[in-house]
Amino acid sequence: MGMISVAFLLLSLIFCSSHAGEYDFTVEVAAGKFQCFFQPVDLAKHKTIEVDYQVIDGGDLNINFMILHGANILVQDQLKTDGSHRLELNQPGDYQVCFDNSFSYQTRKVVFFEIFLFDANGNLDEHDLSAMAKTDSELQQRMNALGVTIEDFHKRAYAIKNNLNKVEYHQALLRAHEARDRAIMSANYDRVTFWSLMHTLVMLGVAAIQVYMIRSLFEENSKIGKVLRKGKFD
Repeated sequence: MGMISVAFLLLSLIFCSSHAGEYDFTVEVAAGKFQCFFQPVDLAKHKTIEVDYQVIDGGDLNINFMILHGANILVQDQLKTDGSHRLELNQPGDYQVCFDNSFSYQTRKVVFFEIFLFDANGNLDEHDLSAMAKTDSELQQRMNALGVTIEDFHKRAYAIKNNLNKVEYHQALLRAHEARDRAIMSANYDRVTFWSLMHTLVMLGVAAIQVYMIRSLFEENSKIGKVLRKGKFD
């Protein structure tokens, strides 16, 4: 039972803390639109914010980006495909992550972005289940009987959690890259198909005109034939 309790607490710690303070979204910004997303910040918990974004579909895969706090512009990018920004948090309140597609009149943009909120120790979590373990004397005795201290448990659990966060982060980036590559291939396919069709229609049109003009050369009453034979109308 002791081993089961320790394992359960370890899994609970990893599950809860690997998602708290980390958010990812995929949004569509319509042509000519400016959209903002609000992230509340509590300075008692959060000391640093990091925002990563990437345009994965639409037009030239670029967009304007800003991070705002009130009326203050903290970060600004123009016509960027992707970006990553990390800021120290000095004021509480709602921070705005904004995407500006107002320069585009026809093309919407699909943007993938992630928000990370770190504490003073650089951790993403907001749940300290190790403190819970310290208050449970029975569980602490069982862990001591197994030769595991609360500090060792805390250290190893957070090492696993940080590795899982890195895996999740890189998987999200790979998904975003895959979506963008798929969008580029789809756009290239549509472009090649369109121009191939146009070239085919032009070739068929030229062939039809050539056949018509050759037939006109052998028709007595054809005005086109007379022009081709004599260079002028009668």
